[in-house]
Amino acid sequence: MNEMISYLNSHPEIERAVLLVGDSYEYSALKEFINDSCLKELVLVGSLLKKQIEDILELLKRDEGIEEYPHLEKFEYYDFQDFRGVTGSWALCCDWCPAAILYKAQNWKPTYLLATIWQEQPTAFKLWEAFKEHASYIQIKTLREGKEPQILEWQKKNDNIELSVIFPMYNVAAYLDKCISSVIEWKAPYVEFLFVNDGSPDNSREIVLKWAEKDSRIKLLDKPNGGCASARQFGLERAQGNYVGFIDPDDFIDESMFRKLLRAAMTGSYDISFCGYNEYYENTKEIKRVEDSLGEPYCNGTSDANRVLELIMYNRVAIWRGIYRADMIKKNNIHFYTDLRRFDDLPFKIETFAAAKSVIAVPEHLYYYRLARPGQDVSADDERLYVHFDIFDYLNRSIAGTEDAHLIDYLQMCKIQTHMYAINKIKPEYKKVYVQRAKADLETTGTKERTYWLAKRYIGNVSAEYYKAIMDEDLSRLEKRD
Repeated sequence: MNEMISYLNSHPEIERAVLLVGDSYEYSALKEFINDSCLKELVLVGSLLKKQIEDILELLKRDEGIEEYPHLEKFEYYDFQDFRGVTGSWALCCDWCPAAILYKAQNWKPTYLLATIWQEQPTAFKLWEAFKEHASYIQIKTLREGKEPQILEWQKKNDNIELSVIFPMYNVAAYLDKCISSVIEWKAPYVEFLFVNDGSPDNSREIVLKWAEKDSRIKLLDKPNGGCASARQFGLERAQGNYVGFIDPDDFIDESMFRKLLRAAMTGSYDISFCGYNEYYENTKEIKRVEDSLGEPYCNGTSDANRVLELIMYNRVAIWRGIYRADMIKKNNIHFYTDLRRFDDLPFKIETFAAAKSVIAVPEHLYYYRLARPGQDVSADDERLYVHFDIFDYLNRSIAGTEDAHLIDYLQMCKIQTHMYAINKIKPEYKKVYVQRAKADLETTGTKERTYWLAKRYIGNVSAEYYKAIMDEDLSRLEKRD
């Protein structure tokens, strides 16, 4: 109630409101709303009998020692069944009103929706879907037993695009049909799919154009070849959505993925929403579920800065398994490092999670990451893996001078895991140089003692010992993991 009154009073253009009261309403709360709001017109709608409403109003007048409410130019009350709705610049307010009544009230077409409900997550999103066509502003506070309140706050844009999904496209014609068919199953009109043709020499462009004829949400963007990072950045600069997501077009998703991610993100106005993923092996068609931290506190959402940053260490939170608030990206000047031809998503991942104030996980494995296909970056096992040092050199410069010790720690853990991955994959003739450069890189962001302690605490004893082997340049100990 306090939040509703505060919002109404801070927006003097809202002069009229309908207050839904449900089956019963506390006298004190109604008194607070009438006395403290600056509304000129108030309509009270509920299931109370007319005599009960009159008794409440008389109590209010008696307590205040007045005959009427001087700031209210118009005051009306109706049984819910008798009320036929409102048009124009009205606010629809409800505090503890049953969701079923709110769903019915969508036909009233209010300009503002302010509500407090006691329900699980999907309800707020469904209410948003019901009211978004006519409302210009929606705020729904969801209360759940034993959980922190969550607030869905939304303001309509002129273009009304809520989610932009970006596909960097180069020589993926063989996989496009599978990818596109999986994403368009969600029929939401407030989504756009941006396929960035990075000068692809195959017929990827023609395939996308054929799908675009069937689905207007699909948009083709052409650019000269510049690599995956430049393609993602090109799409990011043209995305209209309040949230932005990414898909590698050789992959595919569960058809419900983006709906579930957006629902979770909007329910608490989270900066990032992510889900689990599966590995799909092209050569064998095997699907392997990748287990990581999709439990507490992430599945219920967290605004704890340390918990947000821990995701950099614990999980492979690749950018294609999440969506991100566009205004967070813009405010923090986060962009893709276009000079990188490979593994460009790593800096973006670290910078977004460092900037995020809140995250939530959908505890389902909804993305299918295709492996064992020819020409894939992830299959690199030679000097191409040296690109990691370009990435971390860039990140070292970006955090230079920071006083955020946690961010430095998390970057160090990310380095260890990345270098472990590379050393295990790289061919023997490149390994010595890689280990030497990895050691120098790790020395830039932490002492040996602290890094060993962090690795042991957060990513396990084996990883801690592996770190020691890198710092000792002991190739024999590293060989044991091949």
